[in-house]
Amino acid sequence: MVLACSSLVAGLMRGDPVITGAGGRHLSEQQRAAEQLRALAKPYRFRVQADAEGFPIIPGRYGQIEWFDGQALAVHSDHPKLFRKLWAIANVRRHQTGDREMRAVFPPEALEQVAAMIRARRRRTQTSPRSLRNLRSTVTSQSQELPSGDRKGNRPSTAELSS
Repeated sequence: MVLACSSLVAGLMRGDPVITGAGGRHLSEQQRAAEQLRALAKPYRFRVQADAEGFPIIPGRYGQIEWFDGQALAVHSDHPKLFRKLWAIANVRRHQTGDREMRAVFPPEALEQVAAMIRARRRRTQTSPRSLRNLRSTVTSQSQELPSGDRKGNRPSTAELSS
C-alpha cells in the first residue's frame, strides 16, 4: 500500500509545475506569481513589491503592473488621460473600465512599453565602496577650502572682505 502511494505521489510530482525540484515543496500562488514577475522585471530593474493580499506588483507613478494569470500581466491605472494611450499599445486589451479607473491585460512582451507609460519605478543600483570614497574625498576637500570662520558654506559679507 505504501509503495503504491509513493509511486502515485512521484508521478504527480513530475507532472505538476507547482512543485519545485528542491525538496518537492508546494509553492503558493502568491510565491509563484512573485517568482514569475521578478524574472520578467529583472532585466529592466523594475521594483517588485507585494500588495495587501501578497501578490506582486510593479508600482508606478500613474498606476501599477500586476501578475494576472501566469500567461499575461495586467495594468491598473486611475488616471483617465492615460487610458487611451495604454490601449493604443499593441496587444493591450481592456479588461475592466470604470469612470475613474481601468484595468487592461497585456502579454509580457509589452512590459517595457506599459511600464514606460505608467512611469514604473526602478530599483536603485548599489554604490560601490570606491565611488563612496571618491565622494567623501570631494566633500572633505570642499569643506577645507571654505573660509576659516564659516564651515556652513555661507559667503563672507562685504564688511569681512574689506577688513
